[in-house]
Amino acid sequence: MEKNKLKKKTEIIAEIANAHQGSAKTAFKLAEASHNSGADAVKFQIYFAEELLCKNHIRFSHFKKQSFSKSTWLNIIKNLKKKKIKIYCDIFGEKAFKVAKKCGVDGYKIHSSDLNNLRLLNLVKKTNKKIFLSTGGSTLKEIAFAVKIFNKENIKPILLHGFQSYPTKIENSNLGKIRFLKNIFKDSCEYGFQDHISADDKFNFILPLIAIGHGANFIEKHVTFNRNLKGVDYYSSLEPKELTRFTELVKNCDQSFYGSNHNLFKEEKKYRNEVKKIWFTERNLKKGQILKLTDLIMKRPSSTSIKAIDIKNILGKKLLVNLKSETPITKFHIKNNICAVIVARSKSKRLPNKATKKICGSETLDHLIKRVKKSDKLDDIILCTTTLKEDDKLIKIAKKNKINFFRGENLNVLKRILDAVKKTKADTIVRITGDDILIDPKYLDLTLDYHFKKNLDYTNNKKIPGGAEVEVFDINFLKSIFLLSEDSSGTEYLTFYVNEYKDQF
Repeated sequence: MEKNKLKKKTEIIAEIANAHQGSAKTAFKLAEASHNSGADAVKFQIYFAEELLCKNHIRFSHFKKQSFSKSTWLNIIKNLKKKKIKIYCDIFGEKAFKVAKKCGVDGYKIHSSDLNNLRLLNLVKKTNKKIFLSTGGSTLKEIAFAVKIFNKENIKPILLHGFQSYPTKIENSNLGKIRFLKNIFKDSCEYGFQDHISADDKFNFILPLIAIGHGANFIEKHVTFNRNLKGVDYYSSLEPKELTRFTELVKNCDQSFYGSNHNLFKEEKKYRNEVKKIWFTERNLKKGQILKLTDLIMKRPSSTSIKAIDIKNILGKKLLVNLKSETPITKFHIKNNICAVIVARSKSKRLPNKATKKICGSETLDHLIKRVKKSDKLDDIILCTTTLKEDDKLIKIAKKNKINFFRGENLNVLKRILDAVKKTKADTIVRITGDDILIDPKYLDLTLDYHFKKNLDYTNNKKIPGGAEVEVFDINFLKSIFLLSEDSSGTEYLTFYVNEYKDQF
């Protein structure tokens, strides 16, 4: 009985992608052949160039020519459904979703491009269908954003690990990441593997079997009729006879392997830069306007110099400038609430009570606070110290300078910072250590400008002389570290912690 359950455990999905080369007949025939070869489901990619990329993107015309019309998709999928073939679809925008829904597909896949596309996610979550989330080139914060939306609707999305590098090298497959994702998201999701290694490599049958041992219950394989023709996506595509052999192997597989890590490979970073969408204005917007989700649309940019902004940092914010249609949104365009958190305590192995040592008659902490107050951009300043009795004297200095203060965790600095700003409206945190008594308010403000213009989660100016530097954090990034880290007690040295996980933001 257990053996039979194992056979049913792994669902094999034949990925048609663009192997049809723009031919509806080929799309239908390839789906039919994949089903006859033993695939449990076939998957198409529905897209329309105008909602996939911005018009000046180098591949805009390519996707424009290769996409099918709504009527063509209806005809293909309707006839396949008559043969009782299970159909899933990648949807690359709202128009694509509506077409897939009209076709009555059995499930939807959200491409890595759209993992934070709130407008699209809000539509898909209402379908009561199987949901796949592609995690290739994505950070934990981006994955968690989408997972949370579906979990709120009691939906357990399927996280598909893997990315396309035409083909992806075996050493970049990083199967351990499946278990890593399972450790993070546990039973809130199901898990799968989208395989993209060379179909000519003898290992291409073995790798998915190992993925199953890591906990993948869904395996996605590209398919084509003839690899020798070198059509679109041929690199990793199996031919029908090969797919038959593959399905036989998968359905008898029960293996396991080793752990995973959180890093993105060089090629995966390249992939991320190529496919990730950012928020653009959908129409002309005026200065002073309060941003709504309907004012914005996600598209792939022509340049990677601007990072995707967290949607939480946009909605409900006031525009500081007029913006034309299809302008990439940055935090520099909107009103931000900035809180400087001065982290200090009396206990220190290197120099105890350094915050109260006097220079020219004033405590070092007093000098620091006065310099920070000269910034033109801060909305609030909070002294963030501990509940230890020895830090009472630091509170007196804060009161003398008429700034707010908070007392909390001794060693878990991250928790102390987050607790300190709970009652503020801060969306941006400037972290200043009590050691940095030579803070330069001008460079502090310039660092904030750079942080906002680039839509960064984290920025520092550590190349300026020691004692003058600051660190800038997006508050949602700090919350993500606290939520997703296995142990945040080491965050007294938060910079080291951030550097260790720098691929995640």
